[in-house]
Amino acid sequence: MMSSNSDSKSVSPWTQPESTYPQTGLAVYNSITKSKVPFVPKDGNNVSWYGCGPTVYDASHMGHACNYMTFDIIRRIMEDYLNYDLNVVMNITDIDDKIIVRARQKHLLQKYQEQQNVLTKQAVEDVESAFFSFVKEKLGALIANVSEWNAFALSTGNGKDQAFTNGDPKMTMYYSAAEAAASAIKTAHENVAGGKTGKEELAALLSASEDVVALWLDKRLGSTVTEHRIFRDLAAYWEKDFFEDMDALNVRRPNVLTRVSEFVPEIVRFVQRIIDNGYAYESEGSVFFDVAAFDGKNGHFYAKLEPTAKGNLRRQEDGEGSLSVHSSSKRSHSDFALWKASKPGEPAWPSPWGSGRPGWHIECSVMASEILGPHIDLHTGGIDLAFPHHDNEMAQSEACFENHQWVSYFLHAGHLHIEGSKMSKSLKNFVTIKEALKKNTARQIRILFLLSQWDSNLYYDSNSMEGAISVERTFSNFFTNTNALLREFRLRQEDSDGTRRFQGPELELMEALNDTKGRVHAALLDSFDTPLAMRALQEIIARTNIYLQRGRASIDPQIVESVALYVTKIVRVFGLVNDGVGSSIGWGLGSVGSDGGAPVDRESIVLPVANVLSNFRDAVRDIALAGGDKKALLSLCDKVRDQDLPDLGIIIDDHGDGRALVKFADPELLRREREQREAEEDARRQKKDAQARENEAKRQLRLQKAKLSPADMFRTPEMRLLYSDWDESGLPTKDSEGADLTKSKLKKLSKEQAAQDKLHSEYLNYLQYSSIAARALRRVVKPELRSEVAKREGVAIKFAKWDNGKAGASNPVPVIETRAKAEN
Repeated sequence: MMSSNSDSKSVSPWTQPESTYPQTGLAVYNSITKSKVPFVPKDGNNVSWYGCGPTVYDASHMGHACNYMTFDIIRRIMEDYLNYDLNVVMNITDIDDKIIVRARQKHLLQKYQEQQNVLTKQAVEDVESAFFSFVKEKLGALIANVSEWNAFALSTGNGKDQAFTNGDPKMTMYYSAAEAAASAIKTAHENVAGGKTGKEELAALLSASEDVVALWLDKRLGSTVTEHRIFRDLAAYWEKDFFEDMDALNVRRPNVLTRVSEFVPEIVRFVQRIIDNGYAYESEGSVFFDVAAFDGKNGHFYAKLEPTAKGNLRRQEDGEGSLSVHSSSKRSHSDFALWKASKPGEPAWPSPWGSGRPGWHIECSVMASEILGPHIDLHTGGIDLAFPHHDNEMAQSEACFENHQWVSYFLHAGHLHIEGSKMSKSLKNFVTIKEALKKNTARQIRILFLLSQWDSNLYYDSNSMEGAISVERTFSNFFTNTNALLREFRLRQEDSDGTRRFQGPELELMEALNDTKGRVHAALLDSFDTPLAMRALQEIIARTNIYLQRGRASIDPQIVESVALYVTKIVRVFGLVNDGVGSSIGWGLGSVGSDGGAPVDRESIVLPVANVLSNFRDAVRDIALAGGDKKALLSLCDKVRDQDLPDLGIIIDDHGDGRALVKFADPELLRREREQREAEEDARRQKKDAQARENEAKRQLRLQKAKLSPADMFRTPEMRLLYSDWDESGLPTKDSEGADLTKSKLKKLSKEQAAQDKLHSEYLNYLQYSSIAARALRRVVKPELRSEVAKREGVAIKFAKWDNGKAGASNPVPVIETRAKAEN
């Protein structure tokens, strides 16, 4: 059936797939229809799935983690819970403008550093030239020396003035790069003057100014880089790094992995077929998709995902890549490249249209279709790729096969926000996966994503991670308590005494468990609603914990085990337990194999515990021989419980009935929790110290600023680069080019001068008070003790302790204390 009118230009056409095969009842949010629709694979229980893979030119970041962990969770639900047979294909984009530019720049920078070898005057001059060029191109400023840069920095509020950034976050990024280069150049000049011209000094200069120098070198020499190896090596390195990160996050690998570089002949044939069908044309060695020839013709529809984005030239140009300069070659600005004629400095492959390389969008269409055919059940990716990338994928694929639904279901993960701002690799607002894993475990990060709806915005910050850690702790405590309870129950299990234990409370808990199963199942069928499923799991855990409060003598461990086994089953489905871990309750901690499994080194397992026991025995013996100090014995017991055994993953949980419960937990998790507590305490201490230093720095800065007379504040060397004439009060009247300042500018400067006048008056009063204090001090205090009393040139006069002229008496007498307002 058609879900919408295909004649409408604002609503995308979509046909509900049909099948006689029994369906699971799963409904998914489809980006094409902008609604939840029944999920029906075209081939029974078999699902063809294509997921956009990474463009491998740099380290994987939390945006990648969000995308691939999100769809890994959905994959596991479909595969392990709903029992679909999935064929998951993912690509690696190893031919792309970003890779070409990054590979060239890295190669040229490395070559330049090897040629220079040490820091030279020429190297500093080269970096200066790169710096001036960068500031002109990116910041729109013409500067020729450091003083002019300082004046520019001052005029832009150090890159923070709204008039300068004009709401463009890239301006802040460019300014930061320029500022880092300017500082490095200043240091390099000092190093050359001081004779420090070694390899380390050159490396420091180039590292700090890398963004500036790499761009400069690429413009001058980029066209000379021609070896395919240079581009392939960069992509291969980051591909390997990407999969290391995915393995660390417990993300399953695809069934089929494709690389663009392996499909170039197939891409050429695919493009030729689109030309033959009348939907593409060749121009100057490139081939472009003809949007006007496709949209509305033969039942075709362009931009199914974002119809309102048609004609958005900025987004279209972003999708074409930084190296594309095709506007004059295209029939329409909306047309996009299927094949790009390669310029010098770009890798090239043969084609009927000349040497070139694939366009970005065509790569996915060809690789997906070569493996999965002309129709795909499911396509996934980040929402930022919806237009133009995914829309162009569908258009060119349907143009090639002359069909109207290349993909039935498009799923898009929401944007990731870091500390409140949308994550952006291009703006350098990102956290690498390796950096994130230093702070939190893969399980904690996965829980964070499970607690958010997969197709909504996700937030990665300290508060959201604290929430995820709290949820993990709830599950961990439940699993460790349950395992300990079941272990003790089996050790102490006795023959039945004829007393029924499974009674009202147990029946109520069993009914609650059955209700939880129904709620979780319904949530997962409702477009993978993991937040609702996680809430249901937490609620059954909370209810079971209440049941456990009845005490060990009044509970039936069987129902507790049933709850724990079900919760374990679901968290395994969600990927919170690593693949390959045994089927025990919880995270599978402490699993050491079983009959028929890998051989177990019992000594390595038992020895750490034996060492703790031996050390404890020795200490008890020493205390006993010394007379038996009860306090010392209890302190020793606390040490074993709080330090020694947790390091081995063993928790001794003291209970009111005098019998401790032995639990097992991940020692790494316990170590992290202890380190987190210590780190929080250290952070509080450091924050307090930092605040004290900041207050002192502000006081000193205010004091220095206060020394400047308001009549001179606009006549400093930096200000003379901005203004050329002043009135009798020192207020500027003309800019550096001799033009009169505007009324609004004069008003702003007048306010600044008035504020400085107030501050300077306070400073003069401060000097007067300090002089009075100094004279009083000379009369009261002995000359040899003045340095102990006066501080910071008389700013703060200490209290002195006197008794008949001698310091150190028990009753202090304040001699004098003065603090000027300028201190505050």
